[in-house]
Amino acid sequence: MYSGVTGREFEADIFFGVVYYQRLRHMVSDKFQVRTTGPIDIVTHQPVKGRKRAGGIRFGEMERDSLLAHGSSFLLQDRLLNCSDRSLSRLCKKCGSLLSPMLVRGPSTGTTESSSRWRCQVCSDGGQIEIITVPYVFRYLVAELAAMNIRVELSTC
Repeated sequence: MYSGVTGREFEADIFFGVVYYQRLRHMVSDKFQVRTTGPIDIVTHQPVKGRKRAGGIRFGEMERDSLLAHGSSFLLQDRLLNCSDRSLSRLCKKCGSLLSPMLVRGPSTGTTESSSRWRCQVCSDGGQIEIITVPYVFRYLVAELAAMNIRVELSTC
């Protein structure tokens, strides 16, 4: 054997034999998944799942816990709210209930048209309304609880 550094010949035991290589079945080009925008679920307004449907990658509880442990709350808010199902909602500051758009009767024609005015149906007040950002799934939960006659009351600090 010859030294690769000096080029001199030296004595060494050399072992050789058959080396067996096997090709991997899973290729990166078949596995990678990217999503910027795409289809969303009609009910929850969240990205659909699955690579074939151009869906998003699930960001589960363990991933959430790791971001909480590292103290990166901005990234947590970005992944779980802004990039998922962010929704603007109106909140009555007087009674703490979420408002839903109402159809009001027009004054002369009698037709229904959407009004730009918001008014709370619980306390009949329209002066203390604040716009808040919540996940759409929370609005869905509040609507389901309202169907079961359970009222959710929110407060702002």
